[in-house]
Amino acid sequence: MSKPLYVITECNSDYYINGIKIDDDIFSDEKVEYRIEDREDFIDTLIRWISEATTDKELMKTDLKMLIQLEDRFILSSMSTNDYLYGNSEEFNQRCEEILKAN
Repeated sequence: MSKPLYVITECNSDYYINGIKIDDDIFSDEKVEYRIEDREDFIDTLIRWISEATTDKELMKTDLKMLIQLEDRFILSSMSTNDYLYGNSEEFNQRCEEILKAN
């Protein structure tokens, strides 16, 4: 497997891409489509959403099963759909680049 183009890390609740601190405002101001999520924390959130949901439970359960199988510590989660990016895919790298540019 090739070396990842972009590496996400976390320190003191701040996210970094390739050592560059990401301003959380770019996510809250919706300057980008995808936000960085700690995969295990997001799984916990998704479980809570499933327990509270009255619709779309099956879709969320499918997402949960997929996320549980991943080994990545961090994922990119779409803020408008249930799309997730991870690993060293071309789209993951493009979205990391967008986050850095919006930063």
